[in-house]
Amino acid sequence: MSLFVPRRVSVVSRRASLARTVLLLAACLSAAFVSAEAGQAQGGGQSVKLEKIEFKGLERVTEAEALAKSGLTVGQTVSVDAIEAAADQLLASGLFANLSYKIKGTTDKAVLTFEVIEPKMTMPVRFDNFVWFTDEELAAAVRRKFPAFDGNAPEQGNATELIRQALEELLREKKIEGKVEYTLGADPSGRKVEHLFTVKGPGLRVCKLNYAGARAITEETLVTKSAGIFDNDFSRAYVAGYVENSLLPLYHERGYLRAAFSPPRAVPDNSPECQGVAVTLTVDEGSIYVWKAAEWEGNSGLNADELNAALGMRPREIANVVKITNGLARVRRAYGRKGYLGVRITPASDTDDSERTVTYHFRVEEGEQYRMGELTITGLDETSANNLRGRWRLLHKDVYDEGYVDEFIKKAVPEFQKDAVRNGNPVPNFKIQSKATPDHDKHTVDVALDFKAEPAAPKPPTIPSP
Repeated sequence: MSLFVPRRVSVVSRRASLARTVLLLAACLSAAFVSAEAGQAQGGGQSVKLEKIEFKGLERVTEAEALAKSGLTVGQTVSVDAIEAAADQLLASGLFANLSYKIKGTTDKAVLTFEVIEPKMTMPVRFDNFVWFTDEELAAAVRRKFPAFDGNAPEQGNATELIRQALEELLREKKIEGKVEYTLGADPSGRKVEHLFTVKGPGLRVCKLNYAGARAITEETLVTKSAGIFDNDFSRAYVAGYVENSLLPLYHERGYLRAAFSPPRAVPDNSPECQGVAVTLTVDEGSIYVWKAAEWEGNSGLNADELNAALGMRPREIANVVKITNGLARVRRAYGRKGYLGVRITPASDTDDSERTVTYHFRVEEGEQYRMGELTITGLDETSANNLRGRWRLLHKDVYDEGYVDEFIKKAVPEFQKDAVRNGNPVPNFKIQSKATPDHDKHTVDVALDFKAEPAAPKPPTIPSP
């Protein structure tokens, strides 16, 4: 028998688009092995009997699963080409990100060793609208084709295609019409990317919606506010986003700060009044919280009293999140009137469950204070432009007031027009376009006012006397 020593290693990488690099292992080659190599070079037809097949580097995948995917068996006599094909088959299974192999021993007692690196299962997998199955049933179907599946999948590679195929096979097995589509999606928070699988087909339109646990807001009100759900085919991701953006604010403005909806449950409903998908959402409303106080950190341009006045929240009133959000917008405008154009405010709430109160901590980053730069007026004759410029009260290098431009247009311009009429020099009606351009190096703001005359309204036709 000829000695079959370590021959070569094939490294196959999904991330290199299955490009193959062949590395010759250092070894003392006997004359018999050189002869065997010559035979392999002519056609790769050298055969070996596999006394043992082993895998190194397994973590989640079991050796039995890996062996089954290779298509090889112990005691089998195979060619080197067949081993190469088995390596490709293992990689195509999605079980491994990289693998290499080596053969040791003699032609009638060969040991085949696969050294593998399993892919990092770092991205969640979501089944969006498979209303006929539970998540457990879907996961079991996926594992038939992708044994390593644990609810997550690699960011790259062919695992997503294997999952898609498994889901389509499940639909065919249950005689359900539909096509499975894959895309990258986001979780309900919008912050985390996930693998999203959706089925497209008939019978998925939402025709019934139930809210369990609703007391502070009636179920009828919630259903009325859920028109957007009824206008779409069922999608778990869409419904979760709709709840987050349209229904939770109804609770938050009533002070139910801990209100939370469970993930939607959907089942086919073939009743005469539905003929689609029935969706149930369970809400845990929690308790009403009231406002205790605001604590400010990092502020110097405005003191706490000024900030609290702009925020507009009073002790013991219901902690209406919508009102708090609107109050923060007023705080930002108050800073803008002091020249702080880039202010950033980071809120954090601290609830006291025993007293049912909430304290908000606001971290303020005021940034640079801006000042008035140049004023440019176009679209008027020189006399009118100078007249308006004389009415402008925000002088060069004054602290810039972000709200002053609108006030000027609403108050000073109409007064200018009235004065022109009184002086016998009427000016046409104008459409005014304003533009404020900050200079972030000089921390100044240039303001441009462009006056465009509006065409005079047509005179009504004269009706001749009979």
